[in-house]
Amino acid sequence: MYLIKTFTIIIAMSAAITVCEAQNPKNTKKYRAHKKEKKGEPYKPVYQYKDSDGDGVPDERDECIHTPKGEPVTPFGCPYDVDFDGVYDYEDQCKDVKGPKENKGCPWGDKDNDGILDNVDFCPDVAGIAKFHGCPDTDGDGIQDKDDRCPKEPGLPQLQGCPEQLKDTDGDGIDDYRDLCIKVPGVKENKGCPPIKKEDQAALNLAFQNLLFEVDKDIIKESSYPSLDALAKVMRNNPKYKLYLEGHTDSDGDDEHNMDLSKRRAAAVKKYLVSKGVQEYRITTDGFGETRPVDTNATPEGRKKNRRVEMNIIPE
Repeated sequence: MYLIKTFTIIIAMSAAITVCEAQNPKNTKKYRAHKKEKKGEPYKPVYQYKDSDGDGVPDERDECIHTPKGEPVTPFGCPYDVDFDGVYDYEDQCKDVKGPKENKGCPWGDKDNDGILDNVDFCPDVAGIAKFHGCPDTDGDGIQDKDDRCPKEPGLPQLQGCPEQLKDTDGDGIDDYRDLCIKVPGVKENKGCPPIKKEDQAALNLAFQNLLFEVDKDIIKESSYPSLDALAKVMRNNPKYKLYLEGHTDSDGDDEHNMDLSKRRAAAVKKYLVSKGVQEYRITTDGFGETRPVDTNATPEGRKKNRRVEMNIIPE
């Protein structure tokens, strides 16, 4: 009896639900759509990320977001560096040997086989010694060849590397190492070259005496211009004259800096004279830094004399 009543109640409830669905068609439609959605594929979230270089590593954990396209990378997004020298393999010309980036990942070589690596060798194509940063001293007199007037004969520093007994090829009483015209007799006033006209020599001397530069620079002071203009006129009026300019400094400061400064100052004088109409090929320049003092560097007066650009006219 109890079972029969229960069964009757269930049938009545089912009928009631059916009636509710029939009486509320909008809710019925929503209900059926909801049930259908549950039976479909489960929801799959889509993870969106940025990968600037397209290497498959998201930017948020990519330590090298500008890797070239197609280049293999580590899990952190950086190209491989097999030899751990800090140069990525695609840029490294020596992938299995450590080398600096400045040399494309390869170790520095020694082209002249003098035991001094090319990156610190001032003369990488010529065998030299460590004392002169890889530059040669052929005669072993302690003066490197570029500053040695007699590079194949041991000499003295005060004679610019030449021996005490010197030749005088042209017999003019001026030793060859001081003679700018060793095959033509000349005079001491013109460094062993033939004398020039007195008025031209006077203009040359005045240009030398009045030449001034900004402190530790190769900028000529304006007060020097009139004398240099007069020298330029002498050169223009004498097409066969050639001019040799020698830059010198005192011993204050770094040797290499002084050498460079002496060359730049001589070049500055040349540039000025060329701007005044003197043909460039007629002017030769050189610089000797502090290696050829004319006075002591122990006093202000002596140092002032040593800071100079010597001027020599060589007539043809």
